[in-house]
Order: sequence, then structure tokens, then C-alpha cells
Amino acid sequence: MKIIKILSLVTLFASCDTPLFTPEEDFITPFELTDGGGGTSYEETIDFYKKLATNYSSVSLKTMSTTDSGLPLYLVIFNSDGIFDFNRIRKNKMILFITNGMNEKAREGVDATMQLMRNLAQKQIEIPAHTVVVTIPIMNYLGQMEQEALFKGQINTFLERNLNEDFIENKSLNTRSFVEIFHQVNPHFLVDTYSLAGDVPSQSLFYQTIIPEKLGKVKYYLEENFIPQLSDSLAKRSVEDSLGRASRKLLAYPSAQSFASTASIVGYASLWNTIGIQVASRMKNPYKNRVEDMYNALKNILLLVDSHKELIENLQDLEGKEMIKQQKYILSYRLVSAKDSLPIEKTLYEPKDTIAIAKSYVIPQLLTKVIDNLKRNHIELHRFEKDSLLSVYAYTLKAPKDSLSVLTKEAIEKKMTLKKQKIAIRKGDIWVLTGQKGRKYLLETLEPYSENGFMKTNMLPLLPTPKDSLWIYPIFSIEK
Repeated sequence: MKIIKILSLVTLFASCDTPLFTPEEDFITPFELTDGGGGTSYEETIDFYKKLATNYSSVSLKTMSTTDSGLPLYLVIFNSDGIFDFNRIRKNKMILFITNGMNEKAREGVDATMQLMRNLAQKQIEIPAHTVVVTIPIMNYLGQMEQEALFKGQINTFLERNLNEDFIENKSLNTRSFVEIFHQVNPHFLVDTYSLAGDVPSQSLFYQTIIPEKLGKVKYYLEENFIPQLSDSLAKRSVEDSLGRASRKLLAYPSAQSFASTASIVGYASLWNTIGIQVASRMKNPYKNRVEDMYNALKNILLLVDSHKELIENLQDLEGKEMIKQQKYILSYRLVSAKDSLPIEKTLYEPKDTIAIAKSYVIPQLLTKVIDNLKRNHIELHRFEKDSLLSVYAYTLKAPKDSLSVLTKEAIEKKMTLKKQKIAIRKGDIWVLTGQKGRKYLLETLEPYSENGFMKTNMLPLLPTPKDSLWIYPIFSIEK
């Protein structure tokens, strides 16, 4: 009889996902406890994930690098196989990366993702066979903390609260930490949750990508497969989620907000051949509705990514190979015409700034911030071993010294010329080949015609005193 009891107990432990037998009721979120009456604090969010990771073998919580708040970013991973090594994961599974809490008002994704990860761990919803879900619970702790009763109106900080245009420049510790995480995770698909202000339709969720023309073949996948299917799934009344409201619509961001820039988290992801999309609810809607809608969107995105595994992998493999072969690259586009055709906003763009792709760049070693950013992004760098003269292509800018810092991108474009010349190379200067995975990132950061602020922030302040007001752009290219 004792042997039978022991065997029964062993069987029970083996069949249960958690050896601690924590009741499922202990994982009710603060949002659910208040029936959607309010959001979850930073401490409650992290404590929730710590307990989830302790009790379920399919969930892992990792402490990552620090942020401007002095606290670290956290990374939560759900994998039904219980494997959390990303090199092993990528061999046979997709990676869906969800980021939340970019600013103080984008809170619904925080609560929605908590419920999604719990429901996956507890097998309350369909478990993806081919996809691992990874999330940063809250990207911007300072922004979230300022909304809590104890600290509201008490925090004065010079730090940028909205991080969404800092993923190229990395002025904040938050985005630097994110970049490290991104390259560790190396996701196939990234979803950033957001709140959309303004006078927009109430019965809707919204999505944003970068300009579709910059997506290559992925553009057609998003427009013809992913977005229509996601829109259809959201338009159906969900009995499982108990929405009990009118059907949802998925709309493109209003034209005033148009497309994401390469400096945004979605744009940054696209530079690394990751499909990126921002999903937003309407800020004026009741908070409970916003969270429920976001949860439904994330759950359906997960199912789509899982079912589209082979298609997404093939597209990304093809796009990566074609990018390496390209001899020209379009840095920016101009809008020709636009026509709303819901749920997808059809637009027509034409190239504005096109460059010949250099085989390599030469970067003076004094540009330490530029070099640090390249290292952070796993760009392969080489150093010149001796002083020498080298024939390169160099951009020159004719402008008075006192006007340089206030020049607009348009003014720089008009005054910039490219010519071949010889320059002095110091031992230790950087030489970087463009034929590597970070090819797009290099072009979008090192070229002066790029649309983000990387060039003006990191390079213009270091230009030497000009002769006859002729400035030489300090990044040089070889074989344009």
C-alpha cells in the first residue's frame, strides 16, 4: 500500500507543470482583481512574473542591463519545451518579441501581456507548437512610476520619457539595454504595444509599420496575408475573451502619424530583417476595453506567427540574401498619393534619396560614440594597423561655422557634395565592411542622407574647424 501511494505521488509530480502546486487563483492580475478599474504597478508586474517563473517550468525570467531609473530591464520567456537558450530555440522555433510600456500612457499592453503569458503557462489557451513568446514587461519604468499615486507629480527628470525615437541614437540607458536584449533574442517578429491619442474611431485597433517600400518582399506578406487575417480575427466577436461588444476593426494609423521611422523600435527591428509592427488601442476608450482588445490582438498575432512559420522564415532568408547583393539602397521616400482602403491604407511612394552602397566605411577612432553604437549592435569592425594615405569618397558640406548646428536635413542635403580624395588614416582607425548582417543598420546610421538623428548627434559636433566654411563629413566610404 505504501509503495502504491509513493508511486501515485511521483506520477502526480511528473504530470504537473509546477512542483509547487501554487493555486491558479494566485495568478489573478491586479487588473482582473479590480475588474479592469486600473493598471498594474511596476512592482506588481515584476513580482507577478517572478512568481510565474518560479511555479511554471515553461516560463523564465531574466534580469538584463540597467536603465536610466537605476533598475534593470527584465526579459520573460515562454517556451512550452522549457528551453530558454535562444541559439537552441532558433533552430526549430519562431520567436515573437512583445515590448510594452514605451511611455507612461501605454499601459494596456503591460496588463494584456501578463494575462497572455499566464494563460500560456497554465495552458488555458492554445499553445503554439512552433513559437516562443518573449516580452519586456515594461520598457520605461520612470514613465510608469510617474503615473502611480505615490510619485505622481513628484519626479522631475531631464531624461527622455518617450523612448520611441531613440533606438538608433541610444541616448538613454533604456534603449542601450534594449539593443543588447534584441541581439540576444534575435526575433523573427516584434510587436510593440501602444496607446493612440486623438480623434480616431472608437471601435478599432490600429497598426503601424515602417514605409512598406522599405520592407522588401515582407511588404506583400503583411499587406496580403498577415494584416487581412489579423483584421478578420479581430472583427469576430470572441466568446473566449468575453468581450461582449461590437466587433473590432484593425486600421492603419491615421495619415497624420503615418509610418514609423527607422529610429523607432519598429523601424529599428526592420533593419535586422525582423518583421516589426506597432499595435495601438484608442486612448479615450475605457481602460478595461483597451486591455481586452490588446490581449485579443496579441493572442491572434501569436497564432498567425505560429501558423506562418515556414512562410516567414523563407521570406526573411530570401530578403537577407537579396540585401547583401544590392548595389543601391533607398534611404528615404516621398509620398506620391494615398488612398484609404480599410483595413489597409494603400499608399504610393517613390524614392527620394538613393545611394550607391559602399563596400566599406572608414571611421576615425575619435568618433567613440559611433563606434560604441556599432559594437553594441554586433557590427564586425577592423582596425588599421598603421598610419597611411587612403583614396576614399568623402562628403563635403559648405556652410558657415555658426550655422552648422541648426541646419535642417533638407539644408544639409542641398549643400552636401560627394567627391573622391585622399585622406590620412591613423593607426587604430576603424574599417567596416558592409557585406554583413548589419548592412541596413550601417547604411541608415553612417550615411548623411539618412532620416534619423544619428549623424547630427554623433558626427557634426566633432567636425574640425573648416577652411573657407567647407566641412568634411567624418565618415568615408570606399568604392561607392
